[in-house]
Amino acid sequence: MKKLFKSGIILLALAVTMSVSAFAANASEFTDVHGDDYFYQAVQWGIEEGITSGVGDDRFDPSGKVTRAQVVTFLWRMPGMPTPAATETFNEVEAGSWYETAVRWAVENNVTKGTGEGMFSPDDICNRAMCITLLYRIMGSPMDEVDTMERKEFSEDMTLEELGVSMIQQLIAMVREADIFPDVPQGSYYELPVIWAATNGIITDDNTGTLEEGVEFRSEDPCIRAEMISFLYQTKLIKDAANAPEIYDDGSISIAFPREYSELLYREMYATGEGEDGDIIVVSERASREAAEAMGEDAEGAGELFKITRVGEETLHEMLCGDMSGVEVFAKDEDGKYYLFSHPTDVRFVRETTEEMTEDQAIWTELNEWAYSRVRDDIIKYSKGLSPVSYTNTALDMYLAQIAYGNNKKYTVSTTEFGPLKPENVDATQYAEFLLEGNFKAADDTSAPDGEYVVLNFPDEKVRYDFFKADGNLVREVREGYETLYKRVIIGSDVSNTDAMQGWYNALAENASKKEADKSLDAFIGTWYEEIAGRAEITVSKSVAPGKVNIKASWPDSAYVMNTWDITAELDENGKLIYSNGKHETTEFDENGEGKLIAENTAESGSFAINGEGKIVWNYVIDGTENNGTFKRAN
Repeated sequence: MKKLFKSGIILLALAVTMSVSAFAANASEFTDVHGDDYFYQAVQWGIEEGITSGVGDDRFDPSGKVTRAQVVTFLWRMPGMPTPAATETFNEVEAGSWYETAVRWAVENNVTKGTGEGMFSPDDICNRAMCITLLYRIMGSPMDEVDTMERKEFSEDMTLEELGVSMIQQLIAMVREADIFPDVPQGSYYELPVIWAATNGIITDDNTGTLEEGVEFRSEDPCIRAEMISFLYQTKLIKDAANAPEIYDDGSISIAFPREYSELLYREMYATGEGEDGDIIVVSERASREAAEAMGEDAEGAGELFKITRVGEETLHEMLCGDMSGVEVFAKDEDGKYYLFSHPTDVRFVRETTEEMTEDQAIWTELNEWAYSRVRDDIIKYSKGLSPVSYTNTALDMYLAQIAYGNNKKYTVSTTEFGPLKPENVDATQYAEFLLEGNFKAADDTSAPDGEYVVLNFPDEKVRYDFFKADGNLVREVREGYETLYKRVIIGSDVSNTDAMQGWYNALAENASKKEADKSLDAFIGTWYEEIAGRAEITVSKSVAPGKVNIKASWPDSAYVMNTWDITAELDENGKLIYSNGKHETTEFDENGEGKLIAENTAESGSFAINGEGKIVWNYVIDGTENNGTFKRAN
């Protein structure tokens, strides 16, 4: 017995294997639909998408026969019940009937041609052949333009289009020769729809049995509601697959390319090994490269849309110290590598004639909008283990990077308290890095607030930056004859820019013996372990802001569930560390160690205190419930 297995066939959008997430509505609410029914997931989808709501009395009626009016209405609901422009319909389709708009849509989109003599026959039972044919038509009748009597063999010099046609011809021949579906006559109006549906997984095994020699399609059998909703759902999966982006994976990151752009893009991949530094891919507009070559120009850089590069931390630090025009840092992986998105600052949109330039301007604009608005987010979405990061590249950012990662940068920090202080013997890296991670952009406000500020001054460049105490995230740049205001972009900390600058200034003052060192936090600094089980751990370190600490904590619920906290706490008058917006995340891990965030709270409160035994007592509130734990210092 010959068999034609679906898993071995590639056609159009390919065979679809997809997992289905839980829907808001539940098909089990129907008394005649059960979890082990082959059409259960299809009914779930149909309820959620408004394709079907059952027949009343908590019944779906899976064995009920579908009429032509019902089928066309199902098909119309799939794309969201669009309003047709066509007013023409059939003689016996009553104006205002529940299916009249669906029929007009079907006529407009060549889904149905009626049953002849101007009739639609809405109440006629729709057989399986009719249903599959209507589905085939809403997918654009993908096999109709192929010469089904010819069978071109594959060859290396075939174009992509010729290869697709050859694959379809080979497939049709295989089905015919294997005598699949003997009740589907060759050349019948529904032969190609049935072959298309069977090989794309739309006709499921539960509907027809395996694709074997002699197994009938049951063309003339009435199509029942269970089969119809299953046909619709499988078609939906095929459409999803056809519209799914094409994923390029270099082993460490994945880049999503919209399928409609496949023929428009030229992709130059680099032989960068997984985890290695260097360029990963350059993406350009193919037409610009081809036009440049036709004109005898160098195609390098023509039509370039973007480039993705991977660098290590040291290289990134060197780059941050200089002008990074056209380069954006957008992600970081679990190995500490950074990913850069580069876009050309000198646009090379190339065509051979002015007319072509004008004609193709719209698609060039569309490609650029896709590159600049979607690529970075999609890389993070489709790649495993990437987290978003961001660095702006203002003059202030460059100066801060030079302090953090360069050598011998001359600067002073000053307030009215002790005047300008030089950076001698104080490691400024943590302060400069904190400011860098906040990012800066031009402020919407044009006037600076009144009051005091901390000044970061660069005498060699004759520029200073005023960090205002009245608005801790507002900075004024002052040059000769020029002033501008910056605002912190990333707000995700209890510590402001000015807090960090004041902490920096205090450290300089203590080092210069102008200010007594604040030792009030020293008793908390270090690593501590839960006293009873020893599983939980907290690490306390001084913040860049005066009188504050950073606290990292981890506390497992089980072998597979971990709670983590990221807290900035401040010392109160009673000697306790208090916080009101600690970030608490709960992560669930599978047997392979893959974690999934299952809960997050960014507004938890609590306190830390040292008891009479020199141990830390942590009191905190989760969902209104008070909790506590005692921790002893690590040896």
